[in-house]
Amino acid sequence: MRLIVVSNREPYRVEPSRGKVRLEKTVGGLVSALEPVLREYGGTWVCWGRKGKGPEELRINDRFLVKFVPLTSGDVSGYYYGFSNETLWPLCHMFLTKTHFNSSFWTAYRRVNRKFAKAVAEVYVPGSKILVNDYHLALVPQLLRDAGISDPIYLFWHIPFPPYFMMRFLPSRREILEGMLGSDVIGFHTQHYVENFLECVREILGAFSDNNTVYWNGRRIEVRAVPIGIDVERWERLAKDPKAVRYANNLRKRMGVEFIGVGVDRLDYTKGLEEKFRGIGRFFEKYPSFRGRVSFVQIAAPTRTKLEEYIDIKRRTDEIVGMIEGRFGEPGWVPIYYYYKNYPDERLVSLYMMADFALVTPIIDGLNLVSKEYVISKTDEDGVLIVSEFAGVSLQLREGAIIVNPFDEDEVAEAIYMALKMKRSERRERMRAMRIVVREKDIRWWVKEFLKDVSA
Repeated sequence: MRLIVVSNREPYRVEPSRGKVRLEKTVGGLVSALEPVLREYGGTWVCWGRKGKGPEELRINDRFLVKFVPLTSGDVSGYYYGFSNETLWPLCHMFLTKTHFNSSFWTAYRRVNRKFAKAVAEVYVPGSKILVNDYHLALVPQLLRDAGISDPIYLFWHIPFPPYFMMRFLPSRREILEGMLGSDVIGFHTQHYVENFLECVREILGAFSDNNTVYWNGRRIEVRAVPIGIDVERWERLAKDPKAVRYANNLRKRMGVEFIGVGVDRLDYTKGLEEKFRGIGRFFEKYPSFRGRVSFVQIAAPTRTKLEEYIDIKRRTDEIVGMIEGRFGEPGWVPIYYYYKNYPDERLVSLYMMADFALVTPIIDGLNLVSKEYVISKTDEDGVLIVSEFAGVSLQLREGAIIVNPFDEDEVAEAIYMALKMKRSERRERMRAMRIVVREKDIRWWVKEFLKDVSA
């Protein structure tokens, strides 16, 4: 069966090189899992053509086509920066005060979703499965139904899905839900998000639901909780690379401290960096004997740098880190190494390997793959994961991780202390339990489980 993947993000960056086109595979779990499937078995990837002057189609081999959807600057402004990231993103993450309702955003979102649906219809071959990804393209499933497509449509929503009391604020709530219900299967990371979605379709649309199934317009839609995994094989290869091992060992020696913590986040207000830094500051305040002995490395990857909210959070996190260093830092010792830049996975794996603990404290997160990357990178099975109870991944890794409320500075501080004082045997037992889960439910498991055939 042919697979048509639809996503905002492209699987390849197309770079001109000496008059030819050079392809650079983008990093991400979805691309790692599905690109080899499309190469081998055939299919099409429909995505945003970010390069305005680039090709509209790219033939990877005789079976695999990438079809780019060209967007105007107005499309990008209203659909991507506007409705997707200033309306849906904050609303779904429970930040109502950061949610901007703008009719022009909604107009652009509908226009772009129609463009994506038209592009899918142009490459559609009967007998295909169609996988639509994320909140950027919520209207596409029903648009495809309206175009006469009857083959299975799968929609996976990669971020949190809000409860009814939040969703009801969205003026276009009915259209979003009706668009999603054009699918045969809708997927979320956790059962909690499934329940939120079912509540919304009942309260807003008056739809009947029973046992994770919605009955709507004479159709039956399955709603599945299938947490996405990582490409375990790839991360294990990275962790075994002699260059990565050597870099990790050398970096640890250069830092010259007894304990090292690590955090890797996009610089987004949902990731809880301010709360994390306050918890670290509280730790040094409560346990002064660890000053000079513990350093924390935080990678903050830039994202959506054109939006005012993200400019503000950069300023605030800079200030908090500066205050902690000014209060606790000493000559020859830095409490927090803070890097505002993107790091390739080949460098991240070294940071994970050298770290005694990882601190992952989002205010709310659909899942959080950094936690899984850290766990699978610890090939010696020695390390501690501290994770927010509001990250979807905490449900999968609760047998081994230390679970914290990121708003509780004292709890975060105590978790760091517990991680540093934990016996090696307990660290290994906890890490071993988490590694089993991450291995068993990797990205290939996710593809198989989510795209399994619809029940009769």
